[in-house]
This record gives sequence, C-alpha cells and structure tokens, in this order.
Amino acid sequence: MNIKFILVFLLAAAGFSACKKNDFPHQDDFERSYKAWLAFKASSGNNYRYEVPGYTWAGSSWLTTVTVREGKVVQRDFVYTAFNDVIMPENGWTAAEADKLLEPLNMTAETFLEREGYPFLEALQWTETAEDLGTKSRDYSSASALYTLDDIYDKARTEWLKNRSDASISFEANNNGLISSAGFIPNGCMDDCFTGIHIRSIEALE
Repeated sequence: MNIKFILVFLLAAAGFSACKKNDFPHQDDFERSYKAWLAFKASSGNNYRYEVPGYTWAGSSWLTTVTVREGKVVQRDFVYTAFNDVIMPENGWTAAEADKLLEPLNMTAETFLEREGYPFLEALQWTETAEDLGTKSRDYSSASALYTLDDIYDKARTEWLKNRSDASISFEANNNGLISSAGFIPNGCMDDCFTGIHIRSIEALE
C-alpha cells in the first residue's frame, strides 16, 4: 500500500474522530463509511468509477458513469435508460429510434438540431473525456456533476446531511461500506424532491 495514502488515511481518520459526536444526522454511519472510503482510496490508488442513476415521475430514467484516475475525473458517460416510457434498446439508441422519440413531441431530427444546435441523439447518450469534460452537459442534461468521491463525501458532510428541521435526511452505505445514498427531502414534498446523490455502484480500476 502506498505510504502517502496510508498517511492520508490516518490523518483524515483522526480528524473525523476528533469531531464532536452527533454534529449532523447519521454522523456515526457517515464516519464508518468515510473510513471505508479512505481504505478503498488507498487500495485502488484513487482510481475508480462509480454510477449515479436518476429518474423522473414522467417516465424517464438515466445513468451517469464517472471515471476517476489519480483523484481526478477523466471521463463522464451519460445515457437515458428510458425516455418518456420508452426503454433504451439493448445495443443503445440509434438515430432511427431517436426520430421515433421525437414524433410525440411534434418535432423532427432536423427541427431539433436547428432549434438546439446539436443532434437529439446526443441528448440521449454521450461521453466526455479529459479533453472536453463539462462541454456536453448542456441545459437539457440530467447528468451527475463532475465529482470525485472525495467531493461527494465532503458535500454529504457539509451540505446534504446537515441538520434541517424542515426535511427528512437519509444516508446509506450499501456499496461494500462506501456511500450509496446521501441527501434530504423537504417535508411535504411528493415528487422529484430529493437533493443529494444516489450511487448504484463503485469499482476500482485496474
């Protein structure tokens, strides 16, 4: 194990242990998960990918895959797994299928391209690499942000899990002890109100 990551693990773990207990909801579970993250970070060399699912009550769902190498985001993949109740074909979307999706919207591929400036197929699925990160996640996109897991644990601790009297707060660590969900839902809200993140899977890269 790299000595640098061992030192980072020990210092960070000590810092979190020194925090006042119950500073925020789910703090004990969070700290256990954070220690698991530091161990994973060290064993993987900070090289990994994770998947963030999303959905809307209107019948669409999507998946963002973020790839991190040496602690930096180097790739982001996005795809609608369903669009307006139409499930993505096994081999991915094609231009012909994209045209069919536009028909209920009273649009054609040509009118969409003219209005938006990019093909509708590119709205359904795209990949960004280190050279163009952040350029394809236009206003139409529901893609997850360009976060590393360090960023996610920090936002969970300082923002998503902080004490709130007007919201229900949740935290789960179902990815072998690593974070799988953190966030809050305002009291009384029924649809698409979750602020935070859900992570479907986390895996080390070879």
